[in-house]
Amino acid sequence: MKPLAIGAAMFVAAGLFGCDKPKLESSTHHGRYVGIGIYNPSRQWTKMVGADAPKVTPTARTIDDQAILVVEDSDTGEIRACGDLTGYCIGMNPWAHALSSSQNVPVSLTEHEAPPMPMDSSAPKKSRH
Repeated sequence: MKPLAIGAAMFVAAGLFGCDKPKLESSTHHGRYVGIGIYNPSRQWTKMVGADAPKVTPTARTIDDQAILVVEDSDTGEIRACGDLTGYCIGMNPWAHALSSSQNVPVSLTEHEAPPMPMDSSAPKKSRH
């Protein structure tokens, strides 16, 4: 992972873990938001309808996101995946909080990824001796 992405992920994670008294009884819980994971955005992340703001030069767009941060709200159970530079989030539990229709899963896309090419079954098979 790139140093910038790691730094951005740490910055966002620091902002997500609040200083409030833990809501759960567990002594290991230290804030409202629990980190679930971080992954690299695929090409599809940039194809979400309604994700990008108007094309203002300095504003980050989904193509600029270097990592997707996945967190759970420990109060509501909602899971959100958020871009590290745009802050744009999609909800995995849309009934917990009202999200715009473009943010509910399944997300509408402007273009779909092509399926992988099938394996060529006519190619000679290697024998194992």
